[in-house]
Amino acid sequence: MAALAQPADGDCRYEAFTAEAMLEAALVRNDGARLNFVKNATDQPGCPALGEACRERAYLVPGNGVIAGRRHEGFRCAVYPASNGQVRTGWLPETGLITLPPANDPDFVGKWRSGPEQSIAIRRDGANWQLEGQATYGAQDPERLRRGAVNIGDFSATVPRTGSDGPTRLAFTEGPDGTLPYDKGEETACKMRMQLVGPWLIVGDNLRCGGANVTFNGIYRRTP
Repeated sequence: MAALAQPADGDCRYEAFTAEAMLEAALVRNDGARLNFVKNATDQPGCPALGEACRERAYLVPGNGVIAGRRHEGFRCAVYPASNGQVRTGWLPETGLITLPPANDPDFVGKWRSGPEQSIAIRRDGANWQLEGQATYGAQDPERLRRGAVNIGDFSATVPRTGSDGPTRLAFTEGPDGTLPYDKGEETACKMRMQLVGPWLIVGDNLRCGGANVTFNGIYRRTP
């Protein structure tokens, strides 16, 4: 994923949830009626903090799952990927969350989708993961469809199941004769990182995996 400016220390932004970040799956605890998001420092001086002044209207209910990122003064920067494809990012009180341990034997297998224009299929092949991905830019725009101006991208990779990046992470570069480690190959080649966080797959690329504006960056869910 392309380098992005880091948010202010008291701000929680969606852009922080990259495949390289330290992320955990978490659940909202069952001992409260709701858990409200909390404002960023740039939105309200003195936030994030407990109290009415920093409390957002948006909230989660017990059992909702989130992806939890960095900590800041008793809060976790978290993103809630709703089942309808919408996401909500912001601070949540850490005491309102239960973090889930990563799987001992992570399973990447499945058909994954992030929005209507990005899909990845992963299957197990012996000691490797076999990956195939397709993405477009403009396929949801009738005018671009009419003009034949939809940009496309795809990738194919074979990645060891026990790679050096750890069991919940995959990283690779597409080479002319097969898949290469992430730090090998040409800088203009398609490079990609993935991280399995609970039921979600976080994907980041170097914007070299297709035509203009085509990217696989995003948070993916398994689909039937």
